[in-house]
Amino acid sequence: MRFPPFDAPSHIPKEMDYVDVCWPTIESDTKLSLGDENGWFIHRDICDSKPNSEHIDPFSSPLDYDINRLLASRNGWALSPNSLHSLARKSIPYGVVILIFAIILHVLEPVLVNWGVMPNEWAGSISLGLLDYPILFVMATPFVMLSLLFRLVANVIDIRRQHKFIKNMPPKPKIDIASSNTNDKIKFSCNLPQIFSRDKIRGYVRVGLLPPHRDALMLALEHKNKSRPPVGLSTSIPKGWMPIADDGSGIGEATPMVVGSGSSRLFQEPMRIQDSSQPTTIINGSINELKPPEQSWPSSEYGPFVNINWELVIEIHSSVHGKLFWIEKLNVQSETSTINTLSAQTGRLEIE
Repeated sequence: MRFPPFDAPSHIPKEMDYVDVCWPTIESDTKLSLGDENGWFIHRDICDSKPNSEHIDPFSSPLDYDINRLLASRNGWALSPNSLHSLARKSIPYGVVILIFAIILHVLEPVLVNWGVMPNEWAGSISLGLLDYPILFVMATPFVMLSLLFRLVANVIDIRRQHKFIKNMPPKPKIDIASSNTNDKIKFSCNLPQIFSRDKIRGYVRVGLLPPHRDALMLALEHKNKSRPPVGLSTSIPKGWMPIADDGSGIGEATPMVVGSGSSRLFQEPMRIQDSSQPTTIINGSINELKPPEQSWPSSEYGPFVNINWELVIEIHSSVHGKLFWIEKLNVQSETSTINTLSAQTGRLEIE
């Protein structure tokens, strides 16, 4: 397998190494061929003996692996980040370009002043405290700091919103899944709390790949837990600080600042490889039907390396809480075991 790291769009998949891993056959194991070896992929085959290219048996060491902990942060209520996060990220390139332009003008400053292209007021330096700074740099600073200010304000708003939501959390909706097979529509009954009776409600089905278990990944790459990790993965951090569904390649970057951990996390980390169906209006208190994503995906599966996660997402445009989601895990049956191409996206929630 070659699983995308946190910032997948900045990597060239075929330039990244991968290893063969062999582990004992489990009854639910089936052949899988997801993606192409020139890109992101997971290929699994059943063999009678270990291949010569096999690096390590990850089950030679015990793994602290728990599916319930893996899915703890992918069930229940989830908030959407403040729109200022996206604005801050979009403004960064403009600030950098303005700063680089100011540096170039500062280098050419004597010539430009001599030619009369640059006014004298823009040349020279300005004293701030005990140091002197080029006037052009001071002029460019607000454009660079603007994105940081947006981010700061957005984080403060998000933290206050999380605390407010936790203190006044709406009751859990009652959802009964009647049918969850890719050969047909996903059928379910949905009964949302009364406070959402006048709000716009939509639903869709989402499927994707969760990161492999960090311990299994480190063992497969022949790195002990306390040794230096491979490029792109963080060093070991105190237990409980890293979500169980995080491989350590996007620490602190995937979501805005969160309050709580596990199932209390109100910002849900996006799956780096995922596919969704078209959003459809949900009728509260009745049977609803949703089409699965156009690309046919395999059945739900969870393990040290392969985690195919299906979710029912209820999107609510609440007049009280703003835009929020209810995430319901789906156990979907499918006859598909092959996907030609896996397309990865950034792991940042604010860009979704």
